[in-house]
Amino acid sequence: MTEKTFSINEALRFARHDFLNQLQLIKMNIDLARLEDAKAAIDHYSTEAKAFYELSKMDLPRTTEWLQTANWRFPGFQVSISNNIESDCNLLLDEQVQDVLEQTTKLLHEQLNPYTEQLLHIHIVCNPTTFKLTFDANGEWEPIQQELSKESQVSLTHECKTTKNWRFHIEESKEG
Repeated sequence: MTEKTFSINEALRFARHDFLNQLQLIKMNIDLARLEDAKAAIDHYSTEAKAFYELSKMDLPRTTEWLQTANWRFPGFQVSISNNIESDCNLLLDEQVQDVLEQTTKLLHEQLNPYTEQLLHIHIVCNPTTFKLTFDANGEWEPIQQELSKESQVSLTHECKTTKNWRFHIEESKEG
């Protein structure tokens, strides 16, 4: 896990590396005459790229950077992102949302079973009346005893917290 932020050069290096890996997978499928698999890979990577482009509409720079670099910083997880972003979000949420994501992922990452596939899916809904980020980790890890710190601008609603699934929602706090 990488603690520091990435320089532009490092981020571009990671992005180029990922891109070349994706092209190699597509080329391999074409070489093996598995055209449907090649098309499926292209569709998958196109959908993934669109989800990343949509993140900029949130206008939450720290959260967006965290989401775009999570795969590189937490190699134990296969991170995927989906969203329904219609408008920008309350900028006051940015630091606190990023802090919750960082704190949770660090806690899990330290406890992961290295022999199990670890999936982390994040879904974001942002419109003029709603901000909701769903954190859904699936895999296997040791029990997490530590609780997340409370944040004033966001509320956390746990749906499930076991050693195989941790699912919760981060929403803009309505208290205030």
